[in-house]
Amino acid sequence: CSFWYASSMQKIVVELCLGSSCFARGNAETLAYLETYIATHHQEDCIELTGHLCLGNCSQGPNVKIAGKLYTALQPEEVVCLVEKALTMKEGFHG
Repeated sequence: CSFWYASSMQKIVVELCLGSSCFARGNAETLAYLETYIATHHQEDCIELTGHLCLGNCSQGPNVKIAGKLYTALQPEEVVCLVEKALTMKEGFHG
């Protein structure tokens, strides 16, 4: 995340469903994976990580929203790839 991006743009919002179904289906691991990724790559100024009790689509979970788009049945590594893609797209568009 560039300085210009961090100081002038909104963060990429990553919303994790923390309801019991999604949490048991893998969002517990996704949460830990994302927290580690954000800290390791110093992305605190670029990524906002939030949790919700339910994002709907429980049977297709775990559910994650990245920049407003809902994704289902993702592995933690896939979530990080999508977050990186969202960051790259925003930086490329604005920077």
